[in-house]
Amino acid sequence: MNWEDIQLFEAAAAAGSLTGAAKKLKISQPQISRRLRQLETSIGARLFDRTPHGLLPTRAGEKLIPLAREMRTAADAVARAEPDLANLAMGVVRINVDEVRARFITQHLPELLSKLKGIEIEICENHIHLNHTLRETDIQLRSCLPDSETLVARRLGVMSYALYGSKEYVRTHQEALTPTRVSRCDWIGLAPDRLWYPEQKKWLDMNLQRPAKIRFNTMTSIFDACKSGVGLAVLPCFFADASDDLTQVSGSEEIFQSIENLIVHRDILREPAVRRTVDVLAGLYRQSKKSLMGQCTNVSIAS
Repeated sequence: MNWEDIQLFEAAAAAGSLTGAAKKLKISQPQISRRLRQLETSIGARLFDRTPHGLLPTRAGEKLIPLAREMRTAADAVARAEPDLANLAMGVVRINVDEVRARFITQHLPELLSKLKGIEIEICENHIHLNHTLRETDIQLRSCLPDSETLVARRLGVMSYALYGSKEYVRTHQEALTPTRVSRCDWIGLAPDRLWYPEQKKWLDMNLQRPAKIRFNTMTSIFDACKSGVGLAVLPCFFADASDDLTQVSGSEEIFQSIENLIVHRDILREPAVRRTVDVLAGLYRQSKKSLMGQCTNVSIAS
């Protein structure tokens, strides 16, 4: 038994005839007659007596009439509430990022917000993976892939990293411009505890001739230290190129690239606000391809 069948019964009972019910529901009389017979067969009881004066409810039909009216009242209430239900759909989308991806988002905030009108965005900046199932986050931007079948990943693009120094440091340390001597410069490194950027640290460990002058565990701190002129650093190209205080000492040669992935739970992806946010973020990455790449090539500067 389904609501459509009950609708037919309720209309027939109210009209007192198949013709009246068919007219109200805008279907043919033979069709409503056939479906009512099917309903009676599924219930196992006659619901109407067919008389020359129209349809008369049987005892079973009389018992079903108030129940059908209750279903009609509930269905009408749902129809009236439908616009509000749409407004009550998820309107807040939580995005989990580290400080690098947070910087990318903040660089494009006007465009992001203009395309997500009506959706509240929460940016959670940290160095841990949040639990999608517990709704700690809706979207994560990461260079790694998910380790759960309930999560799906969408590749957004590629982010390049290169060597940078402050303009003043490079001016006073000419070895920074010589590929065979750049490793002798002062360097800003990565703290090994809770390491979030293993590829950067691996490159530094393999290429530097002496320990880093100072270490940090966040890219924003490394960026600020590099701007202060204490040494060279490995930084995301889009991040460092936006600063007038920094210069890329590696020319057009990159250190390495990271794959940018958007991670989301399969179920939450069905939410319109989440789907819209995913599409807008993917569009921002596509539009920013050149800045993310930093116009770099796949040539190492190390020697």
